[in-house]
Amino acid sequence: MEKIMYVRQVMAHYKPEKFDLFGQRFEKEVLPLLKKQKGFRDELSFFDKEKKEAFSMSFWDTKQFADQYARDVYPSIQKKMEDILDDTPQVRSFEIANSTWYDIHAF
Repeated sequence: MEKIMYVRQVMAHYKPEKFDLFGQRFEKEVLPLLKKQKGFRDELSFFDKEKKEAFSMSFWDTKQFADQYARDVYPSIQKKMEDILDDTPQVRSFEIANSTWYDIHAF
């Protein structure tokens, strides 16, 4: 059986003086919410202090679970982070083509 998973990619710029607060809030408030979501598998987060960018990828069992999270939970997360961010996060979704970790193969 073919294994299909989805990933949500979020990119945002945070205020220069808010880096530590961004990391703390993400770890203490955002990650616990993600872990409670049905179909959630993993979260990878990246920070670039020089560019003041944050980039994250959340992994989901199905597109439906990712979409449900985007509709029902993500708006509250965005609200929690708005005082820290310099812009509106850019969100994109993808079907995962290949993964050695999740053993997904496009062909």
